[in-house]
Amino acid sequence: MKQIFLKLSVALSIASVFQSCVYINKDEDIPPRGETTRTYDFRNFDELEVSDAIRVHVVGGSSFSVEATGERNDLDDLNIFVQDGKLTARYNNSWRKRQRMDIDITMPDLAGVDFSGAVDAEINDFENLPSIEIDLSGASQCDFEGSGTTLKFDINGVSQLNAFGKIKFLDGDASGASQLNAFELETEESDLDISGASNAKVWVTRLLDVKASGASNVRYRGNPKVAKEVTGGSSVRAE
Repeated sequence: MKQIFLKLSVALSIASVFQSCVYINKDEDIPPRGETTRTYDFRNFDELEVSDAIRVHVVGGSSFSVEATGERNDLDDLNIFVQDGKLTARYNNSWRKRQRMDIDITMPDLAGVDFSGAVDAEINDFENLPSIEIDLSGASQCDFEGSGTTLKFDINGVSQLNAFGKIKFLDGDASGASQLNAFELETEESDLDISGASNAKVWVTRLLDVKASGASNVRYRGNPKVAKEVTGGSSVRAE
Protein backbone atom coordinates (compact mmCIF):
# COMPACT_ATOMS: atom_id res chain seq x y z
CA MET A 1 0.00 0.00 0.00
CA LYS A 2 2.84 2.38 0.87
CA GLN A 3 4.44 1.66 -2.50
CA ILE A 4 1.20 2.45 -4.35
CA PHE A 5 0.83 5.69 -2.38
CA LEU A 6 4.43 6.63 -3.17
CA LYS A 7 3.93 6.03 -6.90
CA LEU A 8 0.73 8.09 -6.83
CA SER A 9 2.50 10.96 -5.06
CA VAL A 10 5.33 10.92 -7.60
CA ALA A 11 2.84 10.90 -10.48
CA LEU A 12 0.96 13.85 -9.04
CA SER A 13 4.21 15.74 -8.51
CA ILE A 14 5.28 15.17 -12.11
CA ALA A 15 1.85 16.27 -13.35
CA SER A 16 2.07 19.40 -11.23
CA VAL A 17 5.50 20.26 -12.60
CA PHE A 18 4.34 19.62 -16.16
CA GLN A 19 1.28 21.80 -15.69
CA SER A 20 3.44 24.62 -14.38
CA CYS A 21 5.48 24.45 -17.59
CA VAL A 22 2.45 24.57 -19.91
CA TYR A 23 1.77 28.03 -21.44
CA ILE A 24 -1.85 29.02 -20.91
CA ASN A 25 -2.80 31.17 -23.88
CA LYS A 26 -5.15 33.66 -22.25
CA ASP A 27 -6.59 36.39 -24.46
CA GLU A 28 -4.36 39.13 -23.07
CA ASP A 29 -1.32 36.92 -23.66
CA ILE A 30 -1.90 36.33 -27.37
CA PRO A 31 1.29 37.58 -29.03
CA PRO A 32 0.85 40.21 -31.75
CA ARG A 33 1.57 39.13 -35.32
CA GLY A 34 1.97 42.54 -36.91
CA GLU A 35 -0.23 44.91 -38.85
CA THR A 36 -1.46 44.23 -42.37
CA THR A 37 -4.18 45.25 -44.84
CA ARG A 38 -6.79 42.95 -46.32
CA THR A 39 -8.94 43.70 -49.35
CA TYR A 40 -12.51 42.45 -49.71
CA ASP A 41 -14.37 42.01 -52.99
CA PHE A 42 -17.78 43.38 -51.99
CA ARG A 43 -20.30 44.98 -54.35
CA ASN A 44 -23.87 46.25 -54.45
CA PHE A 45 -24.40 47.80 -51.03
CA ASP A 46 -25.59 51.27 -49.99
CA GLU A 47 -25.87 50.84 -46.20
CA LEU A 48 -23.30 50.31 -43.45
CA GLU A 49 -23.51 48.77 -39.99
CA VAL A 50 -20.32 48.88 -37.92
CA SER A 51 -19.62 48.33 -34.21
CA ASP A 52 -16.86 47.45 -31.70
CA ALA A 53 -14.80 50.68 -31.76
CA ILE A 54 -13.73 50.23 -35.39
CA ARG A 55 -12.59 53.33 -37.29
CA VAL A 56 -14.47 53.81 -40.56
CA HIS A 57 -13.51 56.01 -43.49
CA VAL A 58 -16.20 56.24 -46.18
CA VAL A 59 -15.72 58.08 -49.47
CA GLY A 60 -18.07 58.53 -52.39
CA GLY A 61 -16.72 57.16 -55.67
CA SER A 62 -17.72 55.55 -58.95
CA SER A 63 -16.86 52.00 -57.85
CA PHE A 64 -16.72 49.79 -54.76
CA SER A 65 -13.63 49.24 -52.63
CA VAL A 66 -13.28 47.80 -49.12
CA GLU A 67 -10.03 47.47 -47.15
CA ALA A 68 -9.34 46.70 -43.50
CA THR A 69 -6.05 47.54 -41.80
CA GLY A 70 -5.18 46.20 -38.37
CA GLU A 71 -3.39 43.61 -36.29
CA ARG A 72 -3.51 40.15 -37.88
CA ASN A 73 -5.21 38.55 -34.87
CA ASP A 74 -7.97 41.16 -35.02
CA LEU A 75 -8.36 40.75 -38.78
CA ASP A 76 -8.78 37.01 -38.31
CA ASP A 77 -11.63 37.69 -35.88
CA LEU A 78 -13.25 40.42 -37.99
CA ASN A 79 -16.66 39.42 -39.33
CA ILE A 80 -17.29 41.54 -42.42
CA PHE A 81 -19.96 40.69 -44.98
CA VAL A 82 -22.66 42.07 -47.28
CA GLN A 83 -26.27 40.99 -47.00
CA ASP A 84 -29.42 42.58 -48.45
CA GLY A 85 -27.54 45.66 -49.62
CA LYS A 86 -25.85 46.30 -46.27
CA LEU A 87 -22.17 45.93 -45.39
CA THR A 88 -21.72 44.82 -41.78
CA ALA A 89 -18.43 44.81 -39.86
CA ARG A 90 -17.99 43.57 -36.30
CA TYR A 91 -15.86 41.18 -34.29
CA ASN A 92 -16.88 37.60 -33.61
CA ASN A 93 -15.51 37.91 -30.06
CA SER A 94 -16.33 41.41 -28.89
CA TRP A 95 -14.82 40.83 -25.42
CA ARG A 96 -11.24 40.52 -26.64
CA LYS A 97 -8.72 43.31 -26.22
CA ARG A 98 -8.12 44.99 -29.58
CA GLN A 99 -5.58 47.05 -31.43
CA ARG A 100 -6.66 49.85 -33.76
CA MET A 101 -8.72 48.71 -36.75
CA ASP A 102 -9.39 50.94 -39.79
CA ILE A 103 -11.85 50.10 -42.54
CA ASP A 104 -11.68 52.18 -45.73
CA ILE A 105 -14.76 52.06 -47.95
CA THR A 106 -15.43 53.61 -51.34
CA MET A 107 -18.99 53.34 -52.65
CA PRO A 108 -21.15 55.13 -55.25
CA ASP A 109 -24.20 55.79 -53.05
CA LEU A 110 -24.96 55.87 -49.34
CA ALA A 111 -28.49 55.51 -47.98
CA GLY A 112 -27.81 54.88 -44.31
CA VAL A 113 -25.32 54.06 -41.57
CA ASP A 114 -25.67 52.49 -38.13
CA PHE A 115 -22.58 52.96 -35.97
CA SER A 116 -22.52 51.63 -32.39
CA GLY A 117 -20.04 50.78 -29.66
CA ALA A 118 -17.57 53.69 -29.84
CA VAL A 119 -17.14 53.68 -33.61
CA ASP A 120 -15.19 56.65 -35.02
CA ALA A 121 -16.34 57.41 -38.58
CA GLU A 122 -15.75 59.86 -41.41
CA ILE A 123 -18.07 60.20 -44.42
CA ASN A 124 -16.91 62.41 -47.29
CA ASP A 125 -17.56 63.36 -50.92
CA PHE A 126 -21.19 62.31 -51.29
CA GLU A 127 -23.05 64.84 -53.41
CA ASN A 128 -26.75 65.14 -54.32
CA LEU A 129 -27.89 62.33 -52.05
CA PRO A 130 -31.68 61.90 -52.18
CA SER A 131 -31.73 60.77 -48.56
CA ILE A 132 -29.35 59.51 -45.91
CA GLU A 133 -30.01 58.26 -42.38
CA ILE A 134 -27.31 58.34 -39.69
CA ASP A 135 -27.82 56.35 -36.47
CA LEU A 136 -25.20 56.66 -33.71
CA SER A 137 -25.12 54.98 -30.30
CA GLY A 138 -22.74 53.88 -27.59
CA ALA A 139 -20.29 56.81 -27.63
CA SER A 140 -19.85 56.73 -31.40
CA GLN A 141 -18.72 59.73 -33.41
CA CYS A 142 -19.30 60.57 -37.07
CA ASP A 143 -18.13 63.41 -39.31
CA PHE A 144 -20.38 63.80 -42.36
CA GLU A 145 -19.59 66.04 -45.33
CA GLY A 146 -21.86 66.13 -48.36
CA SER A 147 -24.98 67.50 -50.01
CA GLY A 148 -28.45 66.29 -50.81
CA THR A 149 -32.14 66.49 -50.06
CA THR A 150 -32.73 64.86 -46.67
CA LEU A 151 -30.54 63.92 -43.73
CA LYS A 152 -32.24 62.01 -40.91
CA PHE A 153 -30.40 61.22 -37.71
CA ASP A 154 -30.88 59.34 -34.45
CA ILE A 155 -28.05 59.84 -31.96
CA ASN A 156 -28.08 58.67 -28.36
CA GLY A 157 -25.84 57.86 -25.43
CA VAL A 158 -22.84 60.15 -25.59
CA SER A 159 -22.54 60.02 -29.36
CA GLN A 160 -21.67 62.95 -31.60
CA LEU A 161 -22.56 63.91 -35.17
CA ASN A 162 -20.58 66.66 -36.90
CA ALA A 163 -22.15 67.68 -40.22
CA PHE A 164 -20.82 69.87 -43.04
CA GLY A 165 -22.15 70.81 -46.47
CA LYS A 166 -25.67 71.54 -47.71
CA ILE A 167 -28.90 69.60 -47.09
CA LYS A 168 -32.46 70.75 -47.76
CA PHE A 169 -34.12 68.93 -44.84
CA LEU A 170 -32.45 68.01 -41.54
CA ASP A 171 -34.64 65.92 -39.23
CA GLY A 172 -33.87 63.79 -36.21
CA ASP A 173 -33.63 62.93 -32.54
CA ALA A 174 -30.81 63.40 -30.05
CA SER A 175 -31.05 61.89 -26.58
CA GLY A 176 -28.89 61.05 -23.58
CA ALA A 177 -25.88 63.34 -23.60
CA SER A 178 -25.36 63.39 -27.36
CA GLN A 179 -24.19 66.22 -29.59
CA LEU A 180 -25.26 67.52 -32.99
CA ASN A 181 -22.79 70.02 -34.43
CA ALA A 182 -24.25 71.33 -37.69
CA PHE A 183 -23.43 75.05 -37.78
CA GLU A 184 -21.56 74.32 -41.04
CA LEU A 185 -24.38 72.33 -42.63
CA GLU A 186 -26.72 74.73 -44.45
CA THR A 187 -30.34 73.57 -44.30
CA GLU A 188 -33.66 75.08 -45.36
CA GLU A 189 -35.89 73.26 -42.88
CA SER A 190 -35.20 71.28 -39.74
CA ASP A 191 -37.41 69.24 -37.40
CA LEU A 192 -35.61 68.36 -34.16
CA ASP A 193 -36.40 66.44 -30.97
CA ILE A 194 -33.60 67.06 -28.47
CA SER A 195 -33.82 65.53 -24.99
CA GLY A 196 -31.82 64.59 -21.90
CA ALA A 197 -28.60 66.56 -21.61
CA SER A 198 -28.08 66.73 -25.36
CA ASN A 199 -27.00 69.76 -27.38
CA ALA A 200 -27.75 70.72 -30.97
CA LYS A 201 -26.28 73.45 -33.15
CA VAL A 202 -27.94 74.00 -36.53
CA TRP A 203 -27.90 76.41 -39.46
CA VAL A 204 -31.44 76.80 -40.80
CA THR A 205 -32.56 79.43 -43.31
CA ARG A 206 -36.34 78.90 -43.56
CA LEU A 207 -38.16 76.89 -40.87
CA LEU A 208 -37.04 75.36 -37.58
CA ASP A 209 -39.46 73.14 -35.65
CA VAL A 210 -37.90 72.00 -32.39
CA LYS A 211 -38.90 70.13 -29.26
CA ALA A 212 -36.43 70.44 -26.39
CA SER A 213 -36.82 68.62 -23.07
CA GLY A 214 -34.80 67.67 -20.01
CA ALA A 215 -31.68 69.82 -19.78
CA SER A 216 -31.06 70.06 -23.52
CA ASN A 217 -29.92 73.08 -25.50
CA VAL A 218 -30.55 74.09 -29.11
CA ARG A 219 -28.66 76.92 -30.79
CA TYR A 220 -29.42 78.05 -34.33
CA ARG A 221 -28.16 80.37 -37.04
CA GLY A 222 -29.76 81.60 -40.24
CA ASN A 223 -32.80 83.61 -39.07
CA PRO A 224 -35.47 80.92 -39.64
CA LYS A 225 -39.09 80.98 -38.56
CA VAL A 226 -39.07 79.05 -35.27
CA ALA A 227 -41.75 76.83 -33.77
CA LYS A 228 -40.62 75.47 -30.42
CA GLU A 229 -41.80 73.41 -27.48
CA VAL A 230 -39.48 73.76 -24.50
CA THR A 231 -39.80 71.95 -21.16
CA GLY A 232 -37.65 71.37 -18.09
CA GLY A 233 -34.40 73.27 -17.99
CA SER A 234 -33.94 73.25 -21.77
CA SER A 235 -33.40 76.26 -24.01
CA VAL A 236 -33.78 77.18 -27.68
CA ARG A 237 -32.25 80.41 -28.93
CA ALA A 238 -30.36 82.09 -31.74
CA GLU A 239 -26.59 81.95 -31.60
